[in-house]
Amino acid sequence: MVLSDFFRQVYRPLRLRGRSPNTARLYENTIHQFDKFLGRPATLADLTDLEVSRFLEHRASVRSPFTSEKERNQLCSLWRCACDRRLLDERPCIPPTPLPVRVPQAWSIDELKRLITHAKVSPGKVGDVPARVFWSAMIQVLWQSAERVGAILACRKGDYTRPRLLVRAEYRKGGKRDKLYSFTAETCDLLDVLASTGESPMLFAWPSAKCYLWNRFGKLIDRAGLGGNKRCKFHQLRRSAATHYCAAGGDPTALLDHSSPRITKAYLDPRYIDTGPRPCDVLPDLG
Repeated sequence: MVLSDFFRQVYRPLRLRGRSPNTARLYENTIHQFDKFLGRPATLADLTDLEVSRFLEHRASVRSPFTSEKERNQLCSLWRCACDRRLLDERPCIPPTPLPVRVPQAWSIDELKRLITHAKVSPGKVGDVPARVFWSAMIQVLWQSAERVGAILACRKGDYTRPRLLVRAEYRKGGKRDKLYSFTAETCDLLDVLASTGESPMLFAWPSAKCYLWNRFGKLIDRAGLGGNKRCKFHQLRRSAATHYCAAGGDPTALLDHSSPRITKAYLDPRYIDTGPRPCDVLPDLG
């Protein structure tokens, strides 16, 4: 059986029910990459330890180890489902990819002010609204909510009633809980323009492909002099909000709606958080 057919006919209805369309898209991309590696459509018979390991080694050479590990998890999940349905006999035995632990990076307050300053003078339009309004509102909303950009993009005009925005569970990762956010008067003035302009029901109506949104935001970051890092995109606003909220005494785990402080730790930039004396401050000077 062709692996892509197994995904559409069996795996997705059984295992991805209630999950976001983006989750299915990521699985489909992994299968597509496996097809390209094999030079033909992959079948269930290609799910062997050796074949999948060779594919993962190739992917790690052209993409990040995090991408390779994501694809390992997805292929192994498809594989285990096929075994559960008695379509394959041997279960996967492929160890996880060793992943580097990065130091989280957040923008400083001065850098964030520089970013919003450049957003306020963005030329042109985004759909029916001035680009300066769209980008200023996007940055302020992500900063003041620490929400994921995908959830904010899914919000509809009816979800906004000044000064609050209801981000429904269906929009958010995991789809379990609604979140209600309040914003400053300046941010609400921007949201009022978005909510009253154009015929689209979406609050942040993006007229192009979603991938182009990241491209445009990257150019805004470059104009503000904050580029040079592939991780400096929308999620850096989430890390920045969590870091500075923690530095101000707030609970970043509750802010990010994480299930554990261990997960939140990967979002907090240690440069802006007082974590006690450093070794260089307390160890004797060796001269």
